[in-house]
Amino acid sequence: MESDDKRKVIHINFFPAIVDQIYFPQHEVVGDIANTVRQIGNLINKQPDWDFSYFYKMQKYLNDHFQLNTNKDRFPYTPQQIVKVIRQNMAEEDIVTLDNGMYKIWFARNYHTLKQNTLLLDNALASMGAGLPSAMAAKIVFPEKKIIAICGDGGFLMNSQELETANRLKLNLIIIILRDNGFGMIKWKQKSMGLDDFALSFGNPDFVALAKSYGANGYKVEKNGDLEKYLEKISDKKGIHLIDVPIDYSDDYRILVKELQEKTCLL
Repeated sequence: MESDDKRKVIHINFFPAIVDQIYFPQHEVVGDIANTVRQIGNLINKQPDWDFSYFYKMQKYLNDHFQLNTNKDRFPYTPQQIVKVIRQNMAEEDIVTLDNGMYKIWFARNYHTLKQNTLLLDNALASMGAGLPSAMAAKIVFPEKKIIAICGDGGFLMNSQELETANRLKLNLIIIILRDNGFGMIKWKQKSMGLDDFALSFGNPDFVALAKSYGANGYKVEKNGDLEKYLEKISDKKGIHLIDVPIDYSDDYRILVKELQEKTCLL
């Protein structure tokens, strides 16, 4: 949205809009989304011909944008690479659960769900540490499905003890830790607000050794292609499998702040 844009934006959601320099709607309808859209649709006069050119243009832009930074040769992996690899390794009905971190934005944007309730994320309270317990609950409810938990190193360490519970319950799980040795989302937010990076970096344990200490299997990604190799190797194996993956968030500020401000509503 641009300040001089004459088009009006109507915010439709369960909660009021969070206004910032990019998003400042002129009208709000707060309530059940499906019911709101249905009632608005009933009030709109039917048109014999609708001009969908704007939406087609937007769709093309988004599809092109989803392919950015998916180059297989980059290492450490980018969030876009991670999303692409996970999608390729999941059947339509399999479930991905997300902890809360920078990667959650990329999964929400780029992960193409083919069935409902196959991408589970907490976007309200957004409590860190939710990824592994969510995966455990999903596996208990749907034991026949493949379940992958995507966690940042910070979020995983807040609930890593649940590996003992998962092992005791004999759950078959895949856990992917995206390691950047810091609180990546808060770093991004601080930079977006023009603030210095402060007290957000930390050291990590040996995640492979940690997994083994709880009776799980551990794998460490050390070069491009390792993640794909490990996912193929453990696809049908029982037990808990933890994969430690280094991740590169260095392009996030440019893509999600600078380019977004330039592109929003200019299409």
